[in-house]
Amino acid sequence: MIDLHCHLLPALDDGPADLGGSLRLAQAQAAAGVRTVALTPHATARFPTAAATVARGVVEMRHALGTAQIALEVVGGAELDLGWALDLPDDELVGLTLDGGRWLLLEAPLTPIAPLEPGVAALRGRGFEILLAHPERSPMLQRDPAIVERLVGAGVRTQLTAGGLSGQFGRTVQRFALRLLDAGLVHTFASDSHDAERRPPGLRRPLETFGLGDHVHLLCDEHPAQLLAGELLPEHVQLRRRRGLLGRLRG
Repeated sequence: MIDLHCHLLPALDDGPADLGGSLRLAQAQAAAGVRTVALTPHATARFPTAAATVARGVVEMRHALGTAQIALEVVGGAELDLGWALDLPDDELVGLTLDGGRWLLLEAPLTPIAPLEPGVAALRGRGFEILLAHPERSPMLQRDPAIVERLVGAGVRTQLTAGGLSGQFGRTVQRFALRLLDAGLVHTFASDSHDAERRPPGLRRPLETFGLGDHVHLLCDEHPAQLLAGELLPEHVQLRRRRGLLGRLRG
């Protein structure tokens, strides 16, 4: 599997505080069946991570993983705040795309009001494609799901957090994640893991629990690989959830 959202780099944001914590998280990723991880530290006013810092971190992490004999591939990226992204020049944004390609991982706003649609249009007008991280956690999008549909229709693709399905962020987030899935508006899943303890990785189990076991390869491998290759994904992804007892109880 490929995890395109992981705060693996040490001492940059709210991820691991040191290299030891990063290696524990990397080992947990490998044990969970992940073979490739995008290093996506926050790039915000609070955590102004530069492209050069990410590039250096990729080199250092590859060396550390090799020394520790952890079978995990890593590529660069960042989780970008919309306002911060809009203020960056194009060459800096290119250095923060997923694996140096055309896709930016943009954080869905966690505030009730944000100029999301015009901001996304501005970034796409500059030649970048947008992968929207954890829209299920955004109060603004929960209140007006039509925004997600309009964004997807305009070319944006979405990435849900697997833990959102299992209730890690509460019942409201869980219900909205399932609503987006059933509407065909989900294109990938990621872990958004920050450490091996409080925010651990894990992709397959939450998806299987909610009847998406048949689609793990598509959502956690095939589509992420296409994004890393700079390819486009289909607008709508219609998924059939298997409705076992737990699935019926969950809705």
